[in-house]
Amino acid sequence: MKALLVSFIDSSNIGDRLIAETLDKQLLTDCETKKYSYKLIEESQVVIKQAVVPRSKLHEIYYKYFRSIPFLSNVVTKGKWLRGRHRMYDSKDIANFEQALTQADLLVIGGGNAIFDLSSATLSAQRFDQVVSLAKKHQVPIFVSSIGIGPFCTNKQEAAAVETLKKCEYVTFRDQRSLNYLPEDQHSTAYGSVDPVFLLPATLPFEQLKAKKRLNQRIGICVIDYRITGCSHKEYLSYLTKMKQLIQRLAQMNSEIILFSSEIQDYETLEAIYASFENYSQVTSVLIKDKEALLKLYEELNLVIGTRMHSMIVAVSQYIPIIGLSWQQKVKEMFRNLNLEDDVLPIEELAPNLDLLIEKVQTKLTNNPQELVKMKECKEDMQEKFAINHQIMHTLEQRFQE
Repeated sequence: MKALLVSFIDSSNIGDRLIAETLDKQLLTDCETKKYSYKLIEESQVVIKQAVVPRSKLHEIYYKYFRSIPFLSNVVTKGKWLRGRHRMYDSKDIANFEQALTQADLLVIGGGNAIFDLSSATLSAQRFDQVVSLAKKHQVPIFVSSIGIGPFCTNKQEAAAVETLKKCEYVTFRDQRSLNYLPEDQHSTAYGSVDPVFLLPATLPFEQLKAKKRLNQRIGICVIDYRITGCSHKEYLSYLTKMKQLIQRLAQMNSEIILFSSEIQDYETLEAIYASFENYSQVTSVLIKDKEALLKLYEELNLVIGTRMHSMIVAVSQYIPIIGLSWQQKVKEMFRNLNLEDDVLPIEELAPNLDLLIEKVQTKLTNNPQELVKMKECKEDMQEKFAINHQIMHTLEQRFQE
């Protein structure tokens, strides 16, 4: 069977790229698969940004002084969105994608936060619907696998998301909150699932990994550029202060602390935090540009304190205990999937919960072998919850064999 996979293959975020990789290797194993970005660029033409791109001085001025003005913020957001829409698709890329559709048996749209709007000025469902509409034009069945949707700011945005998903034969969602947007009475073949990156193979057998970590006390802290949440300049500065306080407290525990991110564009913020700890021998920062570097780091870690969702999903896939700092609903939903709701804290409430967080860190380090076993059980549970996607693929394969 010939399949086209549309996913975030062009993202600078390692976790986004891993979604496409794991779907290809774990779900589409019996398919001849060609990968495309949401911009409809074929994998061979994709160029990944591997360098940190600092925010411009103009952006910093806007962010510091004008971002908090609602009217101006909406105007700027609308302008950026319209410009992005204009640049989104090249006519040659659309033609090449349509040509591939004429030879495909199936379109799989896979993973990630596929449709969401953090401003009332945008309509992200249009991008998704562009891909769906082209497949419908060529009568290619559509299987949307393990996506997240939401949040939305308006009823129009939510309705547009629902309407485009109703055009797809099968839809699975990576969390219950996303599934709730599309109840059974609106789509009879929409199901709950989990993020496919939980299925990423471990780099070493479990017992070997456990033995390797036995003498370590290494804590990885994934730093996020909190400005992506749309927070104010004051809230961003507060975030920097709280992260420094966390690292300061952990440094007093005589543990080795490694600052990193799975998104290259977070490193401007990471370096702003790390600058306060350059003279601390037990605090280091590591530049992570690809999956291989991330997995190599994870082989040495006993615990990940995560902000980026996939920094924690990859950790579970490698049997590493996690503590989450939630900056968006999707992070809480991931911990709910894992039945680990007690191990995630709102990032904006980090200061009053700092003692609690330190206590959790101490517990997970003290009981590290048992915590590793717990993560192994979590991964096995995620594999079972992902099985609905394999069942759908089996149904589709049977259809094409008839």
